[in-house]
Amino acid sequence: MVTLVAEMKELKANPDRAAKGTVIEARLDKGRGPIATVLVQNGTLHKGDTIIAGTCVGRVRVMTNDKGERVTEAGPSVPVEITGLDEVPVGGDIFDAVSDERLARTLV
Repeated sequence: MVTLVAEMKELKANPDRAAKGTVIEARLDKGRGPIATVLVQNGTLHKGDTIIAGTCVGRVRVMTNDKGERVTEAGPSVPVEITGLDEVPVGGDIFDAVSDERLARTLV
């Protein structure tokens, strides 16, 4: 049923653009700092990308997939756990990958 609706509305994601998605859950780990589980909805998230998630800014240091393996990129509809944010975001926040960390900090 979901596939049928997606086909009828021509819902498509472009993997060749900057990543955009949703924070599913987030927590603070004593050893690793703020950790967020995000779902990429459009574009591709790469290790080293600067992201804005709500009022949080950071550079993606480590990405882990659902099997616990480290990955370097995540495309559309792929959930990953990321580290590198300056604080813990709120579940449900929208995240965007931006080109410049200085610009990101001025936007927040």
